[in-house]
Amino acid sequence: MLIVAGKGYVDPDTRDAFLAGFEAAQSRARAEPGCLDYVVAADPVEPGRVNVYERWESPEHLAARLARTAGESQPSPVVLSMEIRQYEIGAPGPLSP
Repeated sequence: MLIVAGKGYVDPDTRDAFLAGFEAAQSRARAEPGCLDYVVAADPVEPGRVNVYERWESPEHLAARLARTAGESQPSPVVLSMEIRQYEIGAPGPLSP
């Protein structure tokens, strides 16, 4: 399993428009083979922050999606900073109390 997670910062006054630009892309990503979850969402504490979370069955599923979507137009707002990381999970399981 692969998890892609991180955060980005945009001007707080343009965050809603920024997120609206990702709605269709999120729906398409969630329909991709191997996509278990995909969201770009407003942070509830920091006004200009957006949180990114993706969960894929495998790195190969994400690579296939990226290959299929190369060249697609994406929203082009001003992103002040972005920090995204990939995490490969060997044996996922439920959270133990």
